Amino acid sequence: MPRPSRTDTVDDPASRRDDTLLRIITDKLPIGIAYVDPDRFYSFANQRFAAAYGLTPESIVGKHADEFIWQDTLELGNPFFEAAYSGKAVDFIHPGRHADGRQLTIRTFLRPDISEDGRVAGFYVCSFNVTREKEAETALLQAQKMDAVGQLASGIAHDFNNLLAVIYGNLVPLRDLVGEAAIREEYLEPSIHAVEQGARLTGQLLAIARRQPLRPEAIDVEACVTDMLRLLRRTLRPDISVGMECRGVPPLAHLDRGQFETALLNLCLNARDAMPQGGRIGIEIDYPSPRGGADFVGVTISDTGEGIGEETLGQIFEPFFTTKGAGQGTGLGLSMVWGFIRQSAGTIAVDSSPGKGSRFMLDLPILAADAASRQLSAAAAGDATQPGQGLVLLVDDNHELRRTIRRQLAGAGYSVIEAESGEEALPLVGALDNLRALVSDVVMPGMSGFSLAREAVRLRPELRVILMTGFAEVDDADAETDRAAFPLLNKPFLPDKLICAIEDSAA
Repeated sequence: MPRPSRTDTVDDPASRRDDTLLRIITDKLPIGIAYVDPDRFYSFANQRFAAAYGLTPESIVGKHADEFIWQDTLELGNPFFEAAYSGKAVDFIHPGRHADGRQLTIRTFLRPDISEDGRVAGFYVCSFNVTREKEAETALLQAQKMDAVGQLASGIAHDFNNLLAVIYGNLVPLRDLVGEAAIREEYLEPSIHAVEQGARLTGQLLAIARRQPLRPEAIDVEACVTDMLRLLRRTLRPDISVGMECRGVPPLAHLDRGQFETALLNLCLNARDAMPQGGRIGIEIDYPSPRGGADFVGVTISDTGEGIGEETLGQIFEPFFTTKGAGQGTGLGLSMVWGFIRQSAGTIAVDSSPGKGSRFMLDLPILAADAASRQLSAAAAGDATQPGQGLVLLVDDNHELRRTIRRQLAGAGYSVIEAESGEEALPLVGALDNLRALVSDVVMPGMSGFSLAREAVRLRPELRVILMTGFAEVDDADAETDRAAFPLLNKPFLPDKLICAIEDSAA
């Protein structure tokens, strides 16, 4: 039962002037302001405070809190109101909603009005909408968490890939040497397959960490999506349809094609899994992007599935988070997509709610003119040296890995000189007249592989340089340009890939 309203009966012209001036001032402020007496009747409210409840300031004056404040808000605020009535200053942050339906985060200050005799006559209410600030704070914490995961993942992946490279580099030639098929199939093939699985796992970790070695190139997004959909349709159930719409004429994007296709596939398979009763997957391509403008191609993957609850939405990009049952997913798919898009200088956002499906919105960077020029000039002219001939300088601080790669090079017919650091290798580059190629690890103590490569081609512009990496993150401002200029092999790799890279500097 609503309590009766209170009204002021004092008619003082000076007081009315003061009230008018106070209202003009408070209505200009971007905060909700009100005054409440000890019985919780409101004697003042500015426009912003009243509008939050769909009321006018005049209609609030004289009302009791029970008459217009939502019950859940009252229940949440009761302990703080009681503290204010006892004479304490109170600050608290709480969820709220606006009369127009918006869900907000509110910071409220309660300040007691204490009379000269020490009695609490009421309290002042000041409420700020801090929704954007909390969203920014949440995004910052998420970014810091992902960066910490990235540093951990990249360090593990680098060392793990070195181990895999040694194992892989010895198992493959051993398989070729073993004549008995049963031994190869029973022991060697499963071991090689396990190494390849380990390499894929570290690739996922590096994608999450935004430290995977990318090979961006000019990508026709529409053609890439069309090709992917052709393959995807074969894996979808009959009760799931898929379609694509392209608006505008997208220019070429600047992306690693293989990683982009994997990201698209992950998003579409997640959409499929969200529709156990069937539905539709839609892919929209927009240029210019409705979010990023003319510097980006917009790609939106949507589904008509179950949607994602608010409590889950903030976790979907976290590594190893999954809502699927045991054995149905690793929880790395969306994390990989997030890491790849961010590392590619793009953005990803999601809009979803239970029962209303999901929309994953990507903004992909277009290929700038200077990037296209660098790609065209990256290939160096070949020489007349025959395959498998010439001297190769091999640089790596890992002795076991260096020995494995030396054996691969020697088996292909090359002469090999080794160095365990960039500082040791650089004088050899200038001194060896018959040097055909430099093969170097990227991450080494002291001089990095990128720095060594730059110095080496300054000394000998015709020299072929191949870099090897467990991940491509290095504290080097010019490394991004170098990735396009030098072939980059991801550990572990087959000997054939190394030989091809030496024979073809554009590999």
